[in-house]
Amino acid sequence: MTRTKTLLAVSLGALLTGCATQSQTQLHIDPPTNTEICCSSYAQFPFAQLGDNENIKFDIDLASPVGSFPSGNSHFAAFRFSDRSQDILLTLSSQFVNDSVFAPEVILLNEAFQPVAQYSLEEFQTKAADAFSRTQYVTRFRVDAAKTPYMIVYTSAETLGQRITVDHPAKVRAKEFGEAMPMVVDPTYTYQLGGTLGLEVETLKLRPFKANSQTAVAQPVKAKAVVIEAQPETKTFYLNAIQKAVADNDINKALSLLDEAKALGIEDAQEVFVKAVNAK
Repeated sequence: MTRTKTLLAVSLGALLTGCATQSQTQLHIDPPTNTEICCSSYAQFPFAQLGDNENIKFDIDLASPVGSFPSGNSHFAAFRFSDRSQDILLTLSSQFVNDSVFAPEVILLNEAFQPVAQYSLEEFQTKAADAFSRTQYVTRFRVDAAKTPYMIVYTSAETLGQRITVDHPAKVRAKEFGEAMPMVVDPTYTYQLGGTLGLEVETLKLRPFKANSQTAVAQPVKAKAVVIEAQPETKTFYLNAIQKAVADNDINKALSLLDEAKALGIEDAQEVFVKAVNAK
């Protein structure tokens, strides 16, 4: 079983240009196995909390959790929108680097963690590289965060190994300015298991809340601390991922996983990290 780990970088752009064609040849890339699946339902997925407005990069790679989706198993990243947000403009991008690209798909979930909307690769456009960014997939859509507070980004197992050819950036620029076509070869990319994506969240409308008339005139009530308890599968995933990252000398990734684990209330994460470092 062969897997390719791809690291990508993303820069969001406003102008969507260029075109892409699907190649008939493809590599054999196996999706994650059923034994790697982290959770038995979407409700058990580890969700990262987003703010009202965000502009972030995030990795989906072989250390990311694995979920089961209608199009097959995939590594994924899951997010929860801010409780303050109602109407959101969301921009998601995935960059073409070297000969690889992550083909993103999106599922939006309601409060009961049931799928409500889905965005496939066909709804992404190809933005040609410019002076500030590489060629990348980009899509924008509006989200009612009150109705769909959760989002999952993954890839279809059916596209893994397929190749796509896109216009060379020089050709795109020549078309835009009406210049002669340069003698360049259009680059070809392979859909891979992971990459680095960009996510921009812009809150267009805040969610209204009605004040309780009884609590408005009563004495302030001390808020109870919310205790986050991670599922056993999630806890095991993070502890193993931290140990693996340290063993691979990827301390930055280990620290990032440690922060996520602490946010999910996994108390053993710090101890596992320290022991892994001391054991090297």
